[in-house]
Amino acid sequence: MRDLSRRLLLRASATLGIAGSVPSGALAAEDEHDGDHSEEDGEHSSDAGVSPHLEKYKQELPIPEERTPDGTRNGADYHEIQVKETTHSFHPDLDDTTIWGFDGQFPGPLLAGDRNEELAIEFDNSQLPDDHLFEIDDRIEGTTSENYVDYDGPVPDVRTVTHFHGLNTATESDGQADMWTSPDGVTGPRFQRAVQEMPNRQSSTTTVYHDHARGISRLNNYAGLVGPYVIHSQTEEQLDLPEDEYDIPLVLADRSFEDDGSLHYPDEFVANFAGDTATVNGKVWPYLEVEPRKYRFRIANVSNGRTYDLSLENEDDDHEHESGDVPTMYQVAPDHGFLEDVVSIGHGGDMESLIVAPFERAEIVVDFSDHAGKTFTVGNDAEFPYEGGMDHDDGGMDHGGDDMDGMDMGDDDMDMGDGGMDHGDMEYPEIDEIMQIRVAEETTEPDTSTHPADLRLPNRTGPNPAAAKTTREVTMGMGMDEHDLMIHKLNDRTWGDEIQYKPQRGTTEIWELVNDDAHTHPIHIHLVEFEVLERERHDSHEGPQPPLPNERGGKDTVRVNPGETVRVAAQFGDFAGKYPFHCHILEHEEHAMMRMFEVVEGNADDNPGGSGDSNADQDGGR
Repeated sequence: MRDLSRRLLLRASATLGIAGSVPSGALAAEDEHDGDHSEEDGEHSSDAGVSPHLEKYKQELPIPEERTPDGTRNGADYHEIQVKETTHSFHPDLDDTTIWGFDGQFPGPLLAGDRNEELAIEFDNSQLPDDHLFEIDDRIEGTTSENYVDYDGPVPDVRTVTHFHGLNTATESDGQADMWTSPDGVTGPRFQRAVQEMPNRQSSTTTVYHDHARGISRLNNYAGLVGPYVIHSQTEEQLDLPEDEYDIPLVLADRSFEDDGSLHYPDEFVANFAGDTATVNGKVWPYLEVEPRKYRFRIANVSNGRTYDLSLENEDDDHEHESGDVPTMYQVAPDHGFLEDVVSIGHGGDMESLIVAPFERAEIVVDFSDHAGKTFTVGNDAEFPYEGGMDHDDGGMDHGGDDMDGMDMGDDDMDMGDGGMDHGDMEYPEIDEIMQIRVAEETTEPDTSTHPADLRLPNRTGPNPAAAKTTREVTMGMGMDEHDLMIHKLNDRTWGDEIQYKPQRGTTEIWELVNDDAHTHPIHIHLVEFEVLERERHDSHEGPQPPLPNERGGKDTVRVNPGETVRVAAQFGDFAGKYPFHCHILEHEEHAMMRMFEVVEGNADDNPGGSGDSNADQDGGR
């Protein structure tokens, strides 16, 4: 394993004054994984990983197929999707793996609709077993009836609810965490309807649908309950982008495997978990054969907690990044709609690489026309856990200022106990490569799509920050709970605490996302498509800086790095009701970095820290 995890552990321990409480066994276990890992004969051995050796680039990338509707419902295309336990082949050298999948597959089928044309979608999980694929840790809230107010019914181990990430939907169709159902028909306290309605009244987007069940969403997603979702628009069609077989979704997810092919996930809760093996569209280290022409790639990161820092490497030039050796990646779209301008990514471009945090998305166009016969590797330079890409050395975390000074650990007792810092046994597996792209010698048909450098992207009408009715502050901190588990919080509160924020429907607000934690947190706000206004380092005298070039468009998830404030503007337009906002590292969200806001009709609560009503009083506790 890389030395990073040892340094992180010791550094954090020293900062918290707990170096003496870190068990020597944790570091000894680390040493068992240290040393050189051979990749002879194409075999892979992951840093700090548990997976068996698997040969890279042995299987071709599968392309998700668009699902055909099962019929119509009230004039809308209707999908009835079975949620099943089945087996899946991740790699030809692994035994088939038991997974949970939408329509029995991982990732789930591609759901696609046109802008302003509604989809109606129903999920049937009655075929799931009574026992979960992984161990349930009942120290995590939401797993027992005691965690809910005014609800004394059972909380089955197996329960699911599907959230359509980033979609503008009514509360009852939002797939929120306490709207779950079990295979035998037990429903959560806020379950309202079986058929979820997606109006698709928003910008074109590449996004995902995934499980959001309270207390076990990290487990259900890791088991396989995630799939791609696309909204098309006429504006998109007019841009002359690559289409059909030249328009390819890439669903990135890290996983770890036992020797028998089963998925590996810890039996007890860990605050940070990452797999040691890359999968794309459900296959381990696949290759993709392309023609020497332009391709559109729709990238979605559905990993529990791993951030990717993606770049292209030329296998024929010994990974040298010299001008002309590697095609430029041109990003045209963020989470929603299109960017203000096309962003060139690569050596000498607007950005050196493409960073995609959990449940962020990016659409890029790559022109392979000048690279016939070449082979490229999609590399990853992001370490885990991700800390904003800051430089590290033996002197501590370099955030451009004091090492972790002022890091908000909350009011909790930081005694780590006999278990030490619970980071998955301090094993931080790194994944340096994702997939391989092999360019054929010639094309099968002419490429008439516009070169991405010549694209004129449509003007975007986002929220007007000058019209903001109020400014809210959302802080991020970490601490230890009563079980000596690491816990992450927003505003030093958890789910059952009172609702602080009540935006008025139709108004615009500015939210200041303040991170004094040691992690980068990808913050997701349900319902809204927001605009990133600026970033500001706490330890810098430069003041606020503009958003990154590829953040200048519609977003619903934004990375907030340690020691940083990110300001976003959102308009709360179409629906009233209660919606969550949370960190999209699933282990953080689960414990307990998720809160609720309420969009109200009439006058909103203008006080950013206003009292409001409690979740417990109105929601049955979530």
